[in-house]
Amino acid sequence: MTAAILTCAATYADDTTEILNGQVNLNANIQVTAETSVGQAASAMMTAIGMANALTIDVLTPHDIENTQTFSGSVVGRATTDAQTIDGAAITTSTMFGNSAVVLVDNGMDVTSQQNALDGAQVRSTAQHSLSNYGITSVTTAGASANAWESTAYAGEANLDLRQDSGASVTADAYVLAPTAGLGVSSTTVAAANGNSAMVTGYDAASQVVDVDQDNRGNVTGLVRVNAGGGGEMTNATASANGNNVRIENQEAYAHLQGQQTNSGEVLADSEIIVGNFDVDLMTVAAEGVGNSAVLSNIGSNSFMGLDQTNTANVTARANFEGDAGGVAMLSSTAFGNAATSYICSECPVTAYGAMNQTNSATISSVVTGQMTTGGMITGTATAIGNSSTYQTTNPRY
Repeated sequence: MTAAILTCAATYADDTTEILNGQVNLNANIQVTAETSVGQAASAMMTAIGMANALTIDVLTPHDIENTQTFSGSVVGRATTDAQTIDGAAITTSTMFGNSAVVLVDNGMDVTSQQNALDGAQVRSTAQHSLSNYGITSVTTAGASANAWESTAYAGEANLDLRQDSGASVTADAYVLAPTAGLGVSSTTVAAANGNSAMVTGYDAASQVVDVDQDNRGNVTGLVRVNAGGGGEMTNATASANGNNVRIENQEAYAHLQGQQTNSGEVLADSEIIVGNFDVDLMTVAAEGVGNSAVLSNIGSNSFMGLDQTNTANVTARANFEGDAGGVAMLSSTAFGNAATSYICSECPVTAYGAMNQTNSATISSVVTGQMTTGGMITGTATAIGNSSTYQTTNPRY
């Protein structure tokens, strides 16, 4: 009887779609607001999360999964922390998605997924921290994606066919507004915007084969603004924007990425710090904009990366710093039309296979501007590349 049950279970897993998910949210009007106003507090935390369509799967056996998600309309959210004095940490987070799927499976999966954000849709995420006196630490983050896929496989074989299509405008903006206040020990402000995003992770020798098709036509903007009377000892402002983004992280098994990425939406990443006297503080301003981005990272096994990447829209990255007397300011701005990286780390001989085709026909612009009255050092690096493809294998012993 036990043998018969096991045989039946195996046949069922092989021949049946165990999870079939279909979600349609047309003319959506998803609005999220999380805000607080305090005089003095030991800490403050505000979180805003909004999604038009959301799928979550967490199973312990092999599964066949089919997913279809479509949305139009808008998803708009805001998280705000307004304070005079924060004696500890102020954490302000806003995360907005059009279509979102998160999948965790043990011992293998076969996935077919289609995510559509229709033309004219909007996804906007805003995080703002306002301070009038003093704060010890602050983390202010805004994230926005029209289509987002995230999966984790433990052991077994994972075969994923991922399709993402977006005509939505996507904006993530993060602000720290403290023109009369000091930022204390540390301040981190991040905005990350993606048209289409796919993150695939494998552990316990899970082999992964991913076929991806990403098409973005909407404008994508990541914006960070920090305006403070005095900086934190460590103050960081980072803005990123991607038309299409796919990333695989795998361990001890074969990893394979193939397919295509096409971006025709304007991409802008813009980051800025304006500060008064900032003593011996370290100020870091970074911006990265990419039309199409692909990263494959594997540990201990062979990998293959073969994509057709086509970018036809302008990509701009800007980093700006303005300060009075202070310590060190470091600025970086990076813009790519198409970027692909394959990386393997292994003590045994491994091979990075590849077949990339990259085409860029747009303006790729990177700008760094900085000024301060006096200080220890100011550095800036601006990089703009139409097409970039990198393959690397390393041995951790060397």
